[in-house]
Amino acid sequence: MSVIIERKIVFFLCRLAVGLLALVLIVGTAIPLLHSNAWWVRIFDFPRVQIALLIALTLAGYVALRLYGSLGGWDYALAALAGLALVWQLISIAPYTALYPKEMSASRAEDDSNRISLLVFNVLSDNRDVAALRDLIRDTDPDIILLSEPDQWWLEQLDGLEDDYPYTLLQPQDNDYGMLLYSRLELKDREVRFLIDPAVPSFRAQVRLRSGSFVTVYGVHPRPPGIERPDEEQDSSREKTAGEEGEYGDRVDSDVRDAELLLIASEVKELGSVPAIVAGDFNDVAWSRTTHQFQRIGGLLDPRVGRGLLNTFDTRSRLLRYPLDHVFASRHFFLAELRRLPDIGSDHFPIFAVFDYNPESLAENKAPQPDAGDAREADEAIEEGKSND
Repeated sequence: MSVIIERKIVFFLCRLAVGLLALVLIVGTAIPLLHSNAWWVRIFDFPRVQIALLIALTLAGYVALRLYGSLGGWDYALAALAGLALVWQLISIAPYTALYPKEMSASRAEDDSNRISLLVFNVLSDNRDVAALRDLIRDTDPDIILLSEPDQWWLEQLDGLEDDYPYTLLQPQDNDYGMLLYSRLELKDREVRFLIDPAVPSFRAQVRLRSGSFVTVYGVHPRPPGIERPDEEQDSSREKTAGEEGEYGDRVDSDVRDAELLLIASEVKELGSVPAIVAGDFNDVAWSRTTHQFQRIGGLLDPRVGRGLLNTFDTRSRLLRYPLDHVFASRHFFLAELRRLPDIGSDHFPIFAVFDYNPESLAENKAPQPDAGDAREADEAIEEGKSND
């Protein structure tokens, strides 16, 4: 076989490989546009940054191919569609860069009487590095600690934390959806609730700031799309009897997760002038359709906007990381601090946020405005989530 023929074959194979990759990335960009709760659709909400990087490499591949040979019409068509897909992905993730205007204004307060700080951390139920968490609590000195995934072992290992954090909400569970909340600020009307999924709790409490003002704080950790669950999963608040373990069934769609988040957003909306914070492992990325709708309905601000991605999952991979742990706040607050903390043994990074409650922020912070049909879609999603659980 002549060298010329070999080069033509190699060139054709390279064109084919780049074209197939472009096609996959175009489809991966288009799939989330489907208004579907199917797990295999919603899972494409997550890797927007990764898809954008791969599209950029694909377009660079087309440029390189053009330099070494001629391209056909389908090559240019795929390159054009890939270019549009890249623009769409960049539009989606641009707000979570430092180049974008900040959604929540920075605090200028000099005293801490209206300040509230939160440490939010998914401990990973199998993680046993309690000492690292205790060290982190000592170093950050938060007012509120919200932990996801703790079981009874974690609760026992954190014994004594109530000495500094006497107000608590404790719901350890062995199904990866337990939650613990410790607060040094007074809590009133404390509630452990099972809003949608009988095996997945959420928290709600009134927090009295040092000034005497009250803030409503929610803690959430809904089930993510795409995982398998037992067909007859039991609530971990009681012991299972023989034969109740169940076989693993279908993968979970996003309807239950979405319903819980939108139900909480509707509650925040009803609070009106009462300041609110919603924190936890959302199992959803900041740029998803559900998270944006959650913000619009609840009038909640994302302190990440204009400040950076602050990816919190997965600590074990530098390439596949997403912002899953969030601290949203109503526009009654200015942001004093927001940072991702070091890896301390979980598959999630902790996140630390400090807010200042200030009525003057209402004039400076602009809350997301609901779209036409948001309320109706949210009501439908909540009913669907309740019926499908």
